[in-house]
Amino acid sequence: MSVMYMETLFPVVTQADIVRTKALLKQYREKKQKVIFFEMNPPETESQAAKHAALIKYTRLIERAVEQIIYPDVRSVIEYRFIKGNSRAATILHFSGWDYSDKTIDRKIIEGTESVANTLLYLE
Repeated sequence: MSVMYMETLFPVVTQADIVRTKALLKQYREKKQKVIFFEMNPPETESQAAKHAALIKYTRLIERAVEQIIYPDVRSVIEYRFIKGNSRAATILHFSGWDYSDKTIDRKIIEGTESVANTLLYLE
């Protein structure tokens, strides 16, 4: 009985959650730019205000989830790749000083995406 309780207490991220999280991370820069736009040009209608509030919630959730990544190297790769909006190639070049191969950087992106997905399960 307690094992079933533990499963519901700590939900496990599914492959669909990981795919959705990767899509959310890829959209982060675009959404953040819209938040900045709304801050410089306040919403004029209630519809715009609702969209602005949704964008703020979305960007804060992603930022909080990335901050919760435990391993600093994984966090820095995710921040550089998704939060700063760089390409995979630029990310690999940026972290080439670590003497990691491109596959290692890809694994760190996968680990970070899984971590963000797990955190989003609790924050949403």
